[in-house]
Amino acid sequence: MSSPAASQMGAFIRVGFLRLLAFRLRYVTGILTYTLNVSIYYFIWRAVYAHTAPGAPLRGYELADIITYVALGWSIRSFYFNNIDREIATLVTEGHITLYMARPVNLLHAMTSLAAGESLFRITAFTGPISVAFFFLFPIHPPISPIAFLAFVLSAVMSFLLLVYINFMVGLISFLTQSIMGILSAKHYAIQLLSGLLMPLAFFPDWLRTLSMVLPFRHIAHTPVALYLGRTSETGAGTALAVQALWVVLFYGLARLTWSRMMRRLVIQGG
Repeated sequence: MSSPAASQMGAFIRVGFLRLLAFRLRYVTGILTYTLNVSIYYFIWRAVYAHTAPGAPLRGYELADIITYVALGWSIRSFYFNNIDREIATLVTEGHITLYMARPVNLLHAMTSLAAGESLFRITAFTGPISVAFFFLFPIHPPISPIAFLAFVLSAVMSFLLLVYINFMVGLISFLTQSIMGILSAKHYAIQLLSGLLMPLAFFPDWLRTLSMVLPFRHIAHTPVALYLGRTSETGAGTALAVQALWVVLFYGLARLTWSRMMRRLVIQGG
């Protein structure tokens, strides 16, 4: 028999999957949007490399490497993306957060399960189709080896968890403020830049690259694609996965601690 906690998480995963299923047509436009987005980056990078000798690398990347990096980065973003922070803010502002407090449900586990259900839907309705489209439209490298591909998949799953826990804590800021819309916008652009989604970290200025290396955000986008491209040795790949896993565990603990403190704060306000 499964435990009650596992049953609850399974139910939330199912809910997350089904609620996106009701809006599946919007993913048709999403596929077009992502394809257009990567196409723009493709022509920008072609223009950048037009001033170099054919096949010559820039910062260690050839043109095909960059195209592969960008396409894969946006492909896995369609998998790990979630709106947990907005959902929590809505629950707080509308007063529905009390429903979670009244039930024997862990909000962090519930939100993680909902996001997992949504991501399972995206794999089939969004990530899969755009990945196929990218491979047909752009000169994308295959994975350097089967082991590199497995490392890429494992890293992408940890990217999902890391972003879930970051968004969960950002959403909890709504317990302290009336609106977090400005915070959400700042977080959105900061993660796009510091995660390496927009470009490899090798193209950053020295100070920004150093900052990105000590922050966890590079493990959301840069690490999975770097593993796919074989930008690390086998030993380096293991180290990258281990460091990424440590960040996931750390942010899981921080998310639990933050939720516990916010629960006590709500009890005090209610009293």
